[in-house]
Amino acid sequence: MSLNSILNIGVSGLMTAQSQLKVVSDNISNVNTPGYIRKIGGQAAQILGGKGAGVTATQVTLAADKYLQSASLKATSATSQAEVFYEMFDQIQSQFGDITNKNGLFNLGDQTLSAIATAAESTNSSAARQEVVSSLKSFLDEGARISDEIQSVRASADGRIATAVKSINELIKNISDLNPTISQANISGGDASGAQTSQSTYIDQLSKLIDVQVTTNPNGGVTVRTTSGMVLAGDQQASLSYTPTNPVTAESSFNSIIVTGPNGEKRDFADHVGSGELRGLLDVRDKDSTAVADQLSEYMSVYADKLNAAHNAATAVPAPSSLTGKALSQTLPEALNGFTGTTNIVIANADGTIAREVQLDFSTMQMSVDGGAAAPFSAASFESDVSGALGAYGSVSFTGGKLSLSAGAGYGVAVADDATTGSAKLGKGFSHYFGLNDIITSPAALDYNTGLTPTSSHGFDSGTVGFQLASGDGKKLTNVDVAFPAGGTMTDLVNTLNDSTNGLGRYGTFSLNPSTGALSFKGFGNPANTLNIGDDTTARLGTGGASFSDFFGLGGAAAERAGGLTVNPTVLSNLDRLSLAKVNLNAAAGSPALVSGDGTGGQAMAAIGSASVTFQKAGYNAGGTSSLTRYAADLAGQVGTLASTAKSRMEGAQALSSETTARRSATEGVNLDEELVNLTTFQQAYSASSRLIQAAKDMYDVLLNLI
Repeated sequence: MSLNSILNIGVSGLMTAQSQLKVVSDNISNVNTPGYIRKIGGQAAQILGGKGAGVTATQVTLAADKYLQSASLKATSATSQAEVFYEMFDQIQSQFGDITNKNGLFNLGDQTLSAIATAAESTNSSAARQEVVSSLKSFLDEGARISDEIQSVRASADGRIATAVKSINELIKNISDLNPTISQANISGGDASGAQTSQSTYIDQLSKLIDVQVTTNPNGGVTVRTTSGMVLAGDQQASLSYTPTNPVTAESSFNSIIVTGPNGEKRDFADHVGSGELRGLLDVRDKDSTAVADQLSEYMSVYADKLNAAHNAATAVPAPSSLTGKALSQTLPEALNGFTGTTNIVIANADGTIAREVQLDFSTMQMSVDGGAAAPFSAASFESDVSGALGAYGSVSFTGGKLSLSAGAGYGVAVADDATTGSAKLGKGFSHYFGLNDIITSPAALDYNTGLTPTSSHGFDSGTVGFQLASGDGKKLTNVDVAFPAGGTMTDLVNTLNDSTNGLGRYGTFSLNPSTGALSFKGFGNPANTLNIGDDTTARLGTGGASFSDFFGLGGAAAERAGGLTVNPTVLSNLDRLSLAKVNLNAAAGSPALVSGDGTGGQAMAAIGSASVTFQKAGYNAGGTSSLTRYAADLAGQVGTLASTAKSRMEGAQALSSETTARRSATEGVNLDEELVNLTTFQQAYSASSRLIQAAKDMYDVLLNLI
């Protein structure tokens, strides 16, 4: 071996040791740098002509483990989903407050009934009446506040979805932009570790937002896909777009997150998101928050409806000069169709005695005046028939979908059902059905039993309804615009909706309950397809009537009810209009039928909390018979359980994520003890190479001195 060869071997060893020391130095200096992956400096023997020619430093690699990385990314996505879900849902849960808090929603409902019971014992106490009105207003305001806060949480989630989409786009670009740098370094034999570490950090950040899987390309770069296989980043990249909705209400329809693939194809990105922060935000916005909003609205609406039922069965003393009902978006014959039993329109004198009593028997369509001979009346001529029977004592009118009863000058008017065969339609008495003496008013219907039959006119002769169909797991299916045949029946409306070509027949079935007139949709699939309503330009019976969605309570309209309940302004401005008494139809002639101090009507109102009532399916509650008190407890428990489950899921995900991160860090992180050993080893290798060079130099000197 020549002296030149020895010198070259020493130089190669010196340079290799220096390269390895630089790797060790980088590792030690980044021991506390988050996301830093330990570098590994390789070396290989040089062989020339079958003989050893020293050593050379190979390409620097990272101490990355693809299996541990995959497990860590999956755990990170699950943790981020659980964390954001708990964070957002906890905001909803906190609105209901502690169930023991007297100012909490459900306790305010109980306090209202207690105040009514007290007022029923002291009907002449203005303070007791004021307490009823104040308690009821606080209860309704609290329900509306919580309903609004739920929508605020949904709006916040929607805004964060837009932010997440922007971040995903930036990370996709950053990951893709580093691929050429890494590939070039690998081809040229350069150090790509810095770019690879940065790319790994971006991938980790992306996994917090969505679940991803990573594969290494032959050229050293990576391809990042969703777990469903859609390419996001790499040599090709996708881009996302999303426009948030503002304002957000229970009836809001949200835009899709559109992903544009490398070839320009556009798809709904939500279909490809299994976990991560984005999935958690979507779940809160579209599933659990809406379920709670639906249940809250059902509770508030049934509470209002049952309190109204009891208030309509009672009357104020003295009787008011007029009673005006709510807008029904129906014709008077439609509203009267289906009534059975008997009701009485009573005109009272100032002293509470009856001046005129018109008894209406809807089962026979006969009426009598002051107990006289029966005479027919009809739905078509109801206004004129009953007004004629009342004579100078009062009148009946129906305008804008509202029924009104007016007493003559100096008189008051009240409505009282027969004690044994009271009037009834869909379980409601005459006054209750028309809302003549409601204590709680609402711009929307409190229930969606319309009373329409298959042969009834549907009434939606113009406008269109934009339906939005989604699968049971939230994936968008299609949008369908439907217009109904002018002059058609409810059967025609249902057939139009169920048409498999121009309607929704491929996704589910609409049906009309022939007994109640409720329209419902049952989606195909398991879990079943769901629908929402975007634009709805229909109006029943023309301008001013309820839209299709509001009339039938579809597309989120039902959840809006809780936000619109208010104490009747007439009662707010005049406490004497609080109806605590009942008409005594059996009072002797000349004796008062309305008595100051009578609290039987108030007692009936106070008892609604424990009475068995029917609830419709809403949110996670299957509906059925319950009491208001029990339903409130179930709702509170449901919200608490969801929050508790979300917290447990988050803690479990965090524990798993910590474990996978620890194992990954043990492999990829910097261990100072190991680096100290490497530092010592390469320092010694550096010294040995130096001594070899020195020995070669000394040998050169000896040879030169021999000349």
